[in-house]
Amino acid sequence: MKYLKSCLLAAAIAASGLMAGGCAVTRSEVKLSGQGVEAPQASGGRVVVIRSVRDERAFEQAPRDPSTPSLGGDGAGSASAETRSRAIARKRNSFGQAMGDVLLEPGKTVEGVVRENLSSALRKAGYDVRDQGNAGSSPIFIDARIRKFWAWLTPGFWAVTLRANVETDLAISGGNPAVNVSVTAEQAAMVAGDSAWIEVIDSALRLYRDQAASKTSGLK
Repeated sequence: MKYLKSCLLAAAIAASGLMAGGCAVTRSEVKLSGQGVEAPQASGGRVVVIRSVRDERAFEQAPRDPSTPSLGGDGAGSASAETRSRAIARKRNSFGQAMGDVLLEPGKTVEGVVRENLSSALRKAGYDVRDQGNAGSSPIFIDARIRKFWAWLTPGFWAVTLRANVETDLAISGGNPAVNVSVTAEQAAMVAGDSAWIEVIDSALRLYRDQAASKTSGLK
């Protein structure tokens, strides 16, 4: 009986702590690894300019669906534009209740991260990615609209499941059809600490680069 009580106590402690890695009630600022982003510049390929990247995610005050962006504290409605531009996840406790936030490190934004990863994908697809100032006379212009960039968790008894969505709509000049790039990454973790958030978002960005490179190959 004593052994059983000890096991149940350990299980309860573990379950209550699953969402508490990095302190579930506080705000974390994380640095993504950036691994795989620095794809070599293609030489002799068609010139592409990423003309704009716009964050068009819709934040809600208290959404029922954890995959919908939201913020703790006074909520998304009171958060600054700078805070929303860096927000990438919402922490939850062992009952699934929304708690603190996960933000990109200061100086980084979701728009900037998407631009970096889209640039990498285009280089991987064989394009010469340049700034507009030195693009020459007839580049391909791409305007990206960010529909989703969010990570969330689903609580479980022994582990949590973290998921991350990244989705963009790409408007492409030259009569090319619009391209939608949408990916989801998923992984299990014992503790939803900062490193777990970084890992699942990095995984989603790897998938994003692969899909974006595939879908943009052969532009006119």
